[in-house]
Amino acid sequence: MILLYILCLILLYFTTLYILICYNFKKAVYNNGQKRDVIIVLGYHAKKDGNASPILRERIKKAAKLYHNGIAKTIICSGAAVVNEHIEADIMAKALIELGIPNSSIICEKLSRNTYENLINSRKIMKSREWNTAVIVSSPWHLRKASTYAFNFHIDHTVEKSKFPHEYLIIGVIIIYLYYYTQMFINLLRYHKVKQQS
Repeated sequence: MILLYILCLILLYFTTLYILICYNFKKAVYNNGQKRDVIIVLGYHAKKDGNASPILRERIKKAAKLYHNGIAKTIICSGAAVVNEHIEADIMAKALIELGIPNSSIICEKLSRNTYENLINSRKIMKSREWNTAVIVSSPWHLRKASTYAFNFHIDHTVEKSKFPHEYLIIGVIIIYLYYYTQMFINLLRYHKVKQQS
């Protein structure tokens, strides 16, 4: 009985959180085969041995698939060394080359340490190349946050989600969603608090 009560509370919390996040964070439409100027694949930390983590691996595979389907001729790999000494953009580039993407079609953006910086630095690259449209690739739970930033930076974009890593159980995916959406909600509260004080 207690377990059922706890599960109901978690479900209520997640449902309320999801509604609040959907209301306050916009997400662009899925790309669905549209041609774009560039693919932006967002970084995620690497393993300690320098290999792609399961989450990063799935983002890389999705970006490679979009490239091979002719969606865009260039991929921006965005991510610095955040959790360890391994630069996320370099790990993504290496994996993309192994998946048949020419090195000349890959741009490594190695300064970004979070989603905000991923998008603002990718926008700088787009402006310098006179690119107008992008498809942003990330994990399903991360797309709403990334897309909101892209809207704020006036990036004309669509989104594409990577697959859930096969190593993750459903409970792991639920925990990831709860973690990310709770962080987004906390940031939203901080934003409103700062806005009220100014």
